[in-house]
Amino acid sequence: MVYTQKFQLSIRDINYANHMDHLALLNYLHETRVRFLREHGYSELDVDGNGSGLVVVNLQCSYRKECFYGDLLTVNMTLQVLSPTKLQFKYQIYNNDVLSAESEILVVFLNKNKKIIPIPEYLINIATMNIV
Repeated sequence: MVYTQKFQLSIRDINYANHMDHLALLNYLHETRVRFLREHGYSELDVDGNGSGLVVVNLQCSYRKECFYGDLLTVNMTLQVLSPTKLQFKYQIYNNDVLSAESEILVVFLNKNKKIIPIPEYLINIATMNIV
């Protein structure tokens, strides 16, 4: 299953070439992840109820189609467990039902002592059950 959020491009999201700026795309990916965690009762600063945080270690984006001021974006997100400590957020960004971009963000989790910890159990359950 896919977690979905919708966004309308504002003028601040547009760059000098008159299409969506790459930083705007990253902000929408980040906002989707934050909303997802919040809906499950957590945040990036406390992903497990013990004050452990989420850290992005790799980010990849592939652009397919330009997006412009006023366009309505749909961001679909799924999770994939890569190892006991590495979780990948996978995104597909649609503009009016046309795939405009894809992204993968690899994260790890750090406890209060900045040591890598296993992925929180609820995220593993969501990823393996395909329930977001």
